[in-house]
Amino acid sequence: MCQCSNFPSLQPAAPARGRSCALGRRIAAVLLFIATASAARGADDSQAVARLAEFGIEPTSASIAEYFSRLQPTPERQREINAWIAQLDSEEFAAREEASRKLRQQLGGTGPLLAQAIASGNAEIRWRAREIQDESSRESRLVLGAALTVIRHRKLAGRAEDLFAIIPLCDEEPLRRLVRSAITATAREADIPLFEQQLTAADPQARRAALKGLETVAPKRAIAPAVSQLADADPQVQLSAVRVLAAPGEHTEARRKTLAPLVRLLDDEAIEVRVAAAQLLRTLVGRDKFEKDLPYRPYAARPERAQQVAAWQAWLVTAGTTATLQTLHGTEPVLLGRLLLCDHGKNLLIEFDEEGIPRWEQPVGQQPWACLGLPSGHRLVGSYNDRTVVEFDDGGKEVWRVDALPGGPTSIERLEDGNTLIACTDSEEVVEVAPDKEIVWRARLTGRPVDARRLETGNTLVTLQNANRVVEIDPAGKEVWEVGGLASPFSAERLDSGNTLVCSLGHNKVREFDAAGRVVWEKGSFANAYSAQRLPSGNTLVVDTTGVTEIDAAGEVVRRLQRPNVSRAWKF
Repeated sequence: MCQCSNFPSLQPAAPARGRSCALGRRIAAVLLFIATASAARGADDSQAVARLAEFGIEPTSASIAEYFSRLQPTPERQREINAWIAQLDSEEFAAREEASRKLRQQLGGTGPLLAQAIASGNAEIRWRAREIQDESSRESRLVLGAALTVIRHRKLAGRAEDLFAIIPLCDEEPLRRLVRSAITATAREADIPLFEQQLTAADPQARRAALKGLETVAPKRAIAPAVSQLADADPQVQLSAVRVLAAPGEHTEARRKTLAPLVRLLDDEAIEVRVAAAQLLRTLVGRDKFEKDLPYRPYAARPERAQQVAAWQAWLVTAGTTATLQTLHGTEPVLLGRLLLCDHGKNLLIEFDEEGIPRWEQPVGQQPWACLGLPSGHRLVGSYNDRTVVEFDDGGKEVWRVDALPGGPTSIERLEDGNTLIACTDSEEVVEVAPDKEIVWRARLTGRPVDARRLETGNTLVTLQNANRVVEIDPAGKEVWEVGGLASPFSAERLDSGNTLVCSLGHNKVREFDAAGRVVWEKGSFANAYSAQRLPSGNTLVVDTTGVTEIDAAGEVVRRLQRPNVSRAWKF
């Protein structure tokens, strides 16, 4: 996890101050998964409220506003904080310890000043400042996330100005999504002047949030600013503008103006920008045009990508001027902000909530090796030794179960028609089970099928561990595609680009293969990688023998949950 030194320190309110300063380390070991912005439909905010209560913050507009004000200290308080930092190098040990204690107790505002201390030449101050920062920064993120969650969930209107003021503190995308969602959830007509003012703010994150807020309360009024922001200097602001113009509405010509910026962004230096631009362009022009007529691979090398972008640019000045354009339904990836995982050592199904706190766990059958979170908040789990799949609802109640499967399940997928696709590994077959528990389709595959995914074509992608292959079979069970020579593969996912994401126990990287079976992307350093999930952000969630790791497109670790005996995990 990156160290973001500009984030304010935070310690519990008086009732909790007696706890060891190692609290931050203990919590951080579990709470590294901060949620994306979208809240669970119908979910309550009790966990967020409890988190705020630890620090004396009430779930009210006034109390949260006071907390926000402490995150940006006055000049007088900055001088007081700097005096404590200087005291970290006192000749008296007791004075050094007292200064450290006072800095840890601050509700906020110490982050930038501690960052300066860490960069100083004084070894004692540098060491102590870094220790204080490390212990408090992750927990501070969680508290800010909890405050934003309460604002969003309770629609605490009238806080828009405060929310824009703290945007610079939201220095990671999960928090940025939370603050954008808080702004849009509480937006009102009275905020329109503020939104229009922030459209020209220096911070691109403020411009993104302002455009979304304006679209929420005055959609037609947002069209002209969105067109202007197609030429913004920040690619993410351009993408936000595209999302506004691509939404349903009577502005076809404005929507057409998004094509040129999207094609330009296909060649952006940042892989996450190229992926987002490709997804939006595919939605606007249609899957067939994007994947068959003018294929584009965001992970391709620069020369190949340049040829693909040139083809799209040629299309822009010909067919692009009259092409029928689709609309975008939903401007942000809709996730519940939860992480579901199987602990096969303790036979548990565990779910972390949107603050990264374990919110629910359930003892399940022997050796759970399959799990899936559904948009409804329901969870599916498959127990290998018991040969069962069980569904729990959002409240944790068992609502469906299928017993006596042909073999132990190692993957589950709930299909659009309500059926459930299951890889029954030791019986070497994949089955489709209807809600009435009848097996309505099955395919036998030699080589130990450990993962199965239904494709949009109706075919099924199957990972064969012992055969060292990933194959695509049609409804009759005939193989129509394969990638071989893999080292004990354990999961495979067909991406929107048409590439296939593969995890192998015998390979220390997660790899992406194109239709020709060539490796076009590989990242990470893992110990027996069991499964990988490509997230809407473009990041990849990987499970291996050390736990769960999220990496970005460059392969850098974004967050990690160290936990033994995790067999599968699903972020939803």
